[in-house]
Amino acid sequence: MAKAINEYSLTELMCRIEEIFNENPGPIQGFESIVQYDIHGDAEGTYQHFFHDGKLTIKEGIETTPVVTMQMSYDNFKKSLLGKLNGSVALLTGKVKVKGDISTGFKIESIVKKYNIKSVL
Repeated sequence: MAKAINEYSLTELMCRIEEIFNENPGPIQGFESIVQYDIHGDAEGTYQHFFHDGKLTIKEGIETTPVVTMQMSYDNFKKSLLGKLNGSVALLTGKVKVKGDISTGFKIESIVKKYNIKSVL
């Protein structure tokens, strides 16, 4: 039986995201980027998402320079996955801080919506 998003640790959630994206690579086909998430709050960690050749690989820590870095609380990260946090509003209200290519950050938001994460967790 699937777990609720709040039952996942940050590491487990990152692993599950990687599985979900790689089980259905359609939405990430042609998207080549390195996106870094700096998560703080109830859970903390830095994860880099490597999008290459229609595949997502997630690694903990900093391996290389990302195209974009998004800093947010773990709570806001979960809300963004569930489509409950609008990227533009989050940016304007300081819930998300972005360094680097902001358009890549918005592209990630549109990709995540295609996966309808809340239905597959």
